[in-house]
Amino acid sequence: MRNLYISFNCLSISLSLFVNRLKSDQFNLIHTSTIRLITYQQSSRIQSIKIYINIIYIYVQTSLIKKNQISYLSIYDSQYFIIVTNFNIQFYYVLNGILIIRFMLQQYTRQLTSQRVKRILLIGSGLMAEAVVDQLLKRQENYIIIASALEKEAKSLAAKKQRCEGHFLDVSQSEQLRKFVSDSDIVIAYIPPQLIVPIAKMCAEVGRSMVTSQYAFPEIKQLENVIKSKGLIFLNEIGLDPGIDHLATIKVRDEVHAKGGKIIEYESWCGGVPSPEFCDNPFGYKFSWSPFAAIRNINNDAKYLDENQSKHISEKDLLYSTEIIHVNPALQMEGYPNRDSIPYKELYGLKDCQKLVRGTLRYQGHCLLMAAMKQLGLASEQIIQQEQSWFEYILNNLKNVTNQQHYINQQDVLKISENINSKDFDQEQIRVFINKVINQIFQHQYFEKKNQIFKNEFVKRVIDALIWMKVFIKSEKVIPNVSHVHNFAAHLQKYMNYADGETDLVAMQHIFRITYPGDPKIYIKKSTMVKIGEKNGKSAMAITVGVPTAVATQCILDGQIKETGVHIPNLQSINQPIMNELEKLNIYCVETDY
Repeated sequence: MRNLYISFNCLSISLSLFVNRLKSDQFNLIHTSTIRLITYQQSSRIQSIKIYINIIYIYVQTSLIKKNQISYLSIYDSQYFIIVTNFNIQFYYVLNGILIIRFMLQQYTRQLTSQRVKRILLIGSGLMAEAVVDQLLKRQENYIIIASALEKEAKSLAAKKQRCEGHFLDVSQSEQLRKFVSDSDIVIAYIPPQLIVPIAKMCAEVGRSMVTSQYAFPEIKQLENVIKSKGLIFLNEIGLDPGIDHLATIKVRDEVHAKGGKIIEYESWCGGVPSPEFCDNPFGYKFSWSPFAAIRNINNDAKYLDENQSKHISEKDLLYSTEIIHVNPALQMEGYPNRDSIPYKELYGLKDCQKLVRGTLRYQGHCLLMAAMKQLGLASEQIIQQEQSWFEYILNNLKNVTNQQHYINQQDVLKISENINSKDFDQEQIRVFINKVINQIFQHQYFEKKNQIFKNEFVKRVIDALIWMKVFIKSEKVIPNVSHVHNFAAHLQKYMNYADGETDLVAMQHIFRITYPGDPKIYIKKSTMVKIGEKNGKSAMAITVGVPTAVATQCILDGQIKETGVHIPNLQSINQPIMNELEKLNIYCVETDY
């Protein structure tokens, strides 16, 4: 067959020249053994084609294949031609309109379709990134590009992995961002909330789907029409919380509605804390995710639904508005409402729900201690003007607070001050400091009905926490020219990271109160997940945030999720493929009926 050469012995061609030719001709060769497929295209016309058979791996990347269209590769008089589809490669020999030979390379379907290299752009290199990368690299066709403002982190993570590379990326530089997005098949945005929108807009412009664990911000929802018109999906809120909570809730909702039932109350609680044996600081907390984001969350207002009425809690009252959550017989935690829960009545399709609250879980006592820190001005969004010791800094925050004691008698104050072993500040300075602290933290109405024993014990807890934070050591300095809350988070991070061998705990629980037609009983269903991190491995937080993101990304790449537009996981067509995969990985909620 002229101009078509089939060689089972494979002609000798320089691999480097071959690869360069493929790169210039819209084909990307990742790995070959003894077969090579070469095409040369100029002005949309195929000039020549050579096939060398005995293929092991070859990945063909053309715009036609990406769009699920058929590529016809003709040879001169069209007697010989190849059809490349997303399902197989077929070779035909036609003489005078009669099909003489039909040779199909079906055995290489998997390599050419599901194993065509898929370039996944991961923007961000933080604590969750490795869990995302490891899950995606379970598939041999995936290639990960980690792009981050923290170049060293990105390259360090990539260096430990196969089929992975790390780069510097400043997402505010649009042309740099465009290059990375254009050179990928899909984008995962693991980056602070304020940087998500520029990434989303670039993905919409270039034509790439995006997956993120961040909330679906209004600016992203505004891209709906553009995203749909291009056949893309922006899947938001697919991590732990938000993420797994959506999957568990929609599952129960669908099952209840299928039986004609109504969900009349719904609570969703989630939090990450140290495993009990490593809970060794006054706050009962360590950082398994962004310290700044974790601390700044205490500055949010909260809204929720109770008796079908909207309830609002200001950020000043938030940490005093806790309730006890019985996660399981061995684990009782405290929870407080998180952000605005009310939109989830519509997003979850819970039209009959009279109570709806989504909240954060912590070990008991954490919230009241953090509330005291807020009262001392440590979580303010204002900027610290100068470098100073922590002792001086807190005194400056309380400069307008009297040191005349109204809440604790001076004998108790004296006992507390004498227990503070400070080489830098004398007893009189410390007593003034303690008096101001006490007067400030007890200003909140929460303490009006608390007895003296409670107040005395709480003052000791606050002072113990300040000792632990090294506030009474003059060499401990605050960071100037940053916000108070940023300084607070940075200071805590020095003492509240996980040490080698320590593990964290993730607790999630959904509580449903359900009624059914003709039955006066109110049924209670709990959907609960408790995970412990890996010793000297990934944290439970990283696994339960990162793996769902990665699984959702893979489901989109594999075509299991076909929805387009801006979404969160609140549709069965999106959720079911993700849940199927997560269950295989032992990431799911266990349901119990009461």
